[in-house]
Amino acid sequence: MQVRILMSVEANDTTFRDALSRLQGGANAIPWSERRDLGRALGDALTAGTATDAALALAHQLAGDPKWEVRDAIADLLPVVPSDDFSRLAMQLAEDSNCYVQRTVERAIEHRRKNDRAVSRTRRSADQVNEYYHSIEAEHGKAASTKALRMCERYSELLIGSMVHDLRSILTHLKANCFSLIEEVSADEVSKTRRIGAKVRGDLAFLESAIADMETFTQPVPSERRPERLTDVVTTALELARANVQKSRVDSTPVEIAVDVPESIVVEMARYQIVMALANVLKNALEAFATGAGQLRAGQVRVEAMLVGDHVRIVVHDDGMGMSEEEARGPLLFTPGRRNKSKRQSTGYGLPIAARNVAAHGGNLILESRENEGTAVTMTLPLICR
Repeated sequence: MQVRILMSVEANDTTFRDALSRLQGGANAIPWSERRDLGRALGDALTAGTATDAALALAHQLAGDPKWEVRDAIADLLPVVPSDDFSRLAMQLAEDSNCYVQRTVERAIEHRRKNDRAVSRTRRSADQVNEYYHSIEAEHGKAASTKALRMCERYSELLIGSMVHDLRSILTHLKANCFSLIEEVSADEVSKTRRIGAKVRGDLAFLESAIADMETFTQPVPSERRPERLTDVVTTALELARANVQKSRVDSTPVEIAVDVPESIVVEMARYQIVMALANVLKNALEAFATGAGQLRAGQVRVEAMLVGDHVRIVVHDDGMGMSEEEARGPLLFTPGRRNKSKRQSTGYGLPIAARNVAAHGGNLILESRENEGTAVTMTLPLICR
């Protein structure tokens, strides 16, 4: 049972559950080298954000393995395990009798500390930006603070645009070299190399997706606006959201989508940008029902629109997993690049792109969420852009 290969989320979960069951009969139920490979496979799942309860239970089981090589593989996981599991695993492995395991634990803990410090610095920076913005508004008025915000956004566009150009160059050479490697491998290594190559290809696809989102975020929203029937825009966005979910080989049909948008509502907009904004919000709503096994559980997403004075209010509500209060109200919520690690293909640009496109139309986007209850995203747009 060689497990150091690319597996689907479902196959991973089945493998981990099977291994956990077999190990109840003693560690020798599985050869030690395969137990070590299981530990490494757990690292892949944790890094990708696809680890299930079975995977974490297996990590705790292998942390007490009689072979130090297996325990060492689990110690390597410490930078990426969830906080609740980290404390228990770190405490157990830090007292390991093997010096190699102890050193791996020390390196892993220091790596995690560095990541935590980086997150704290980012949060402080985001808080400072918010403070600057509100102080400018209080001292000089809304018009001045809006100008300052636009200036910062333009600077970000220039900076990220330069990064996109460099990343595309790197990606072009990387793809060519990887595909050449797959084609030129000798016949006796074809099977193994193609498995590894498929994993690399998946990583390249994700990198391409991230670069595309970065590029979208840097593109100015067109100033030209045309009257668009809102029902048509919502229908197109819904089709795009479902297609994007299915790109990750996830079936979206278990989630029911109810749409209540009056046919009479017409809004002046740059159609593509609002379609993208709605599609990103709807994709997030669908993914709120992820089970961690490459599937979506049953649930409902509701899309409602209503006229409020000279504006239209569009609400996308789901009864999915929701977000913690810290996540929903934190200053980094609309910061580009803030990946949601519970989603394997999250680039961290979906919600920022949606908020940016709506703001460029003179509207706003508000997110309200409760953990284990659901999320409501409200987009408000003027009927006529001035």
